[in-house]
Amino acid sequence: MRVNFKNRFRESVNGSNSLILSSLFRRTLWHNLGKFSFFFLSFVGCGFDFRIRKPLGELALPNVVPITNIQTKGLTWESVDFSSRQPKEVSAIVLHSTDKKAPAEYLKLSAENGFMIHILVDKSGTVYADPKFLFKEFQAAPGIDKESIHIAYEGTQESLSSQTNQLEKLSSIVNLLATELEIPKTNKDVISKKGIFSHNQTKRRFGGFADFSSCGGEKAMAAILNKIKGEFFEEDLWHDRFESGWVLKKESKQKLQESFHPTNGRGITKASKTVLPSIEKDELGFPPEAYRVKYTHRGKINPTCIVLHYTAIPDYFQSLKTLENRNLTATLMIDKDGKVYQLVDVLEDRAAAATGTNDNCIQIEIIARDTAELLAQTVQLEKVKSIVLELSSKYKVPLNNEDIASFSGIFSHTQAKKKWGGSIFLNAKDFDPGEEYMELVLKSIGGKYYPEPNWKNRKGIDWAILFRNFQP
Repeated sequence: MRVNFKNRFRESVNGSNSLILSSLFRRTLWHNLGKFSFFFLSFVGCGFDFRIRKPLGELALPNVVPITNIQTKGLTWESVDFSSRQPKEVSAIVLHSTDKKAPAEYLKLSAENGFMIHILVDKSGTVYADPKFLFKEFQAAPGIDKESIHIAYEGTQESLSSQTNQLEKLSSIVNLLATELEIPKTNKDVISKKGIFSHNQTKRRFGGFADFSSCGGEKAMAAILNKIKGEFFEEDLWHDRFESGWVLKKESKQKLQESFHPTNGRGITKASKTVLPSIEKDELGFPPEAYRVKYTHRGKINPTCIVLHYTAIPDYFQSLKTLENRNLTATLMIDKDGKVYQLVDVLEDRAAAATGTNDNCIQIEIIARDTAELLAQTVQLEKVKSIVLELSSKYKVPLNNEDIASFSGIFSHTQAKKKWGGSIFLNAKDFDPGEEYMELVLKSIGGKYYPEPNWKNRKGIDWAILFRNFQP
């Protein structure tokens, strides 16, 4: 009898109505059948109700409906891009939320912007899924897509807490997948790409986001992991959260103080004589010692580009102290009165100010509280133009900001952040020092300014902050 039932069951699972069960699921089911479990499938409409009956009770899992049943005007499902993968490559679940968008609008915007998710749970608790989700790699969270099943829930994490049925069904499907695929029921280690994570967490590690909303939500993660008897970790307890490698950095003042052992700079090593007319010097031609920074020597560079920053602090010495407290280094700093100070021993000492560019670029910090103050300081602005021209002449740096990945040109820290991240502050707006300021500087020194849409490969996927209108 058991053999005959197995044959009939195998035929049912392999039939046209089967939505979610992959070969991996079926192997688990045949294994359980051999352990005297009794299974049956009850097909309901386009979905099915799957129950596993065991001597000690019954586990009921939600109806599953094809995601193509969601009416999305103007969306052709066959045109949605994906890469093939094997179920054995799946090791993570990433949670998304539709925020205030209805499922149809959410899916349409996702597809239009080159993204897609595998499973969606609406407010009523209906579970929609792509029938081949284990075999499809969708772009939704760059950096962890190949390993992930992307699950979205309709609404926000706040609304989810009040939608009891939706939360139950969402937790049930997450638990099923984590159990069957042996995915750790924890959000501790996103670096390993093994576990259950919010899109918010993956963005902080891998970048690749269009905005920095808390998609998925840590409150929702805590609720789900609690329901499935998993283990939830607050952000400060995520594995290696205060170490390097995160697109959005999180710094520990204690760790920074413990690790900062400066080897160069003010009161430690002697600077070389200044080599550019715009740089301040004492009576012997050396940078004024009191205006230099203490820093860790990180080697030498062959400068091919220049990166402009503003300090967001209106005082020179407070800005200097902040660099030291964060174990950072700039090459030059320009005060409000237009005086340019060399912070490092020689211009070719490697700075630590803009992730991705430090091996190639002269880093210039400009004292100002914000962009408005920066634009109002005309004496300082003229000196910025002078030093940029002197540096570009000395190191043969092109006067344009087109291609930051080439490390050849004059760029804002904004542009570097959008490309590589590596900052404690990120958003998708113009900041540090602002593109209005960059345009003013480049055009006034005879250079060519490229607005963001015209940056080379700006619409590519390999940016910390993507140039898209929407992301799931």
